[in-house]
Amino acid sequence: MAEQQHHPEHLVERIAVGTLDRLVNLLFARPVQIVPVLFFFVSLLGALALSFPAATESGQGTPFVDAWFTAVSALCVTGLSTLDVPNHWSGMGELTILILIQLGGLGIMSASVLIVALFSRTMGFGIRRGLAAENSGITPGNVRPLLRIIVVFTITFEAAVAAWLCLWLWLGYGQTLSEAGWNGLFHAVSSFNNAGFALWSDNLMGFRSDWLFLTPIMAAVVAGGIGYPVYRDMWTQRGWKRISLHGRLTLLGYAFLLIAGAVLFILLEWDNPETMGTLEPHAHVLNGLFQSVTSRTAGFNAVNIGGLTDQSLMLTSILMFIGGGSAGTAGGVKVATIVVILLIIWSEIRGKPDVEAFGRRIGEHNQRRAISVVALAALLVMNMGYLLVALSPHIAARDAMFEAVSAFTTTGLSTGVTAQFTDPGKYLLIFLMLVGRVGPITLFAALASRGKPVFYHYPKEEVLIG
Repeated sequence: MAEQQHHPEHLVERIAVGTLDRLVNLLFARPVQIVPVLFFFVSLLGALALSFPAATESGQGTPFVDAWFTAVSALCVTGLSTLDVPNHWSGMGELTILILIQLGGLGIMSASVLIVALFSRTMGFGIRRGLAAENSGITPGNVRPLLRIIVVFTITFEAAVAAWLCLWLWLGYGQTLSEAGWNGLFHAVSSFNNAGFALWSDNLMGFRSDWLFLTPIMAAVVAGGIGYPVYRDMWTQRGWKRISLHGRLTLLGYAFLLIAGAVLFILLEWDNPETMGTLEPHAHVLNGLFQSVTSRTAGFNAVNIGGLTDQSLMLTSILMFIGGGSAGTAGGVKVATIVVILLIIWSEIRGKPDVEAFGRRIGEHNQRRAISVVALAALLVMNMGYLLVALSPHIAARDAMFEAVSAFTTTGLSTGVTAQFTDPGKYLLIFLMLVGRVGPITLFAALASRGKPVFYHYPKEEVLIG
């Protein structure tokens, strides 16, 4: 036995197993690290696949910065692109983009949960806590049921939208059945995951008056962007008053922003010849609604974004910054976060000690988290936007700042300047997309040291505010 234990092969094996075990323990001891690490490495794998000559129509290959930019944009379900998607990428390239979109939409952690669930009947608490780290609002105890909802709902909805789009492109636009099937599938996945990638050079501008095409796209965007915890609430609670506070705040906030955004876009762009001015009245309504939906981090455009008025661009930036629901496919700081901020302000104005809504009190931890998320996001966008402007003096500051907001919120709308950025500017946009997808709190917590419990409090003293 002693000789076997000291055999070199067994020694190497023990060292390798021990090292791997320590690495796994270290990773799951701080589960929040899993998210940015997986997103980073999967994006590099996607960039490698897109760099192959077979992924392009010309067979020439793609520069790494553009391949990585596209991979990150797809994985982070953004939709920004430095290249003409339908003309540059081959079928293999488009399929790679589609796979990255689906992975990013479901969430790398959700995919990890699926893999673990398939190969093991039991999961440790630490592992389940780590796998749930990506999506705020998900607790270790509801990972498995939520996974079932995510997979079934995603596949069902994407299949239904893909079938509708396929039939309409085949019967209404004369595409071949195979072409219509691929276009229907690609745009169903892209819209449900709020990615904004399209297989036409002008995105969806060719369908700006087509209710039968844009309506299912909007339905998929909204369905993916509201957030899975809300659907789980609606399915299990069966009643408005029984839905969680998070669900009610998200649904009401989402509906208000959707309607208000549509009305404002219609009013601001009604006479603008570069966007809606030449369209029929019904198309004004359609495009106002579509712009309001897509600005919530979907990234599709049926009108020329570069032709929007300054007021509409500002409105779009606000909607992009807010984004969609938590634990969904949309980006931004999330609807519930903004609603909590507004409730904090309202409570302060009224002089109430507690922040309340629907007969429930919002905890101080939630309040601090909401303020932290918005403050971090605003600071990051302002500073990175300023740096992007400095790195690209040939691009108008308005367009560069809009691009920064679009990248951080993983929206993908652009005034048409994405390809004009220098390589440093592209890498900065890659950074913004990655940070925007994994979330400022998640990323910064992963880089910070582990907090220690505090068993004392310093004396309290008031600070003058305002």
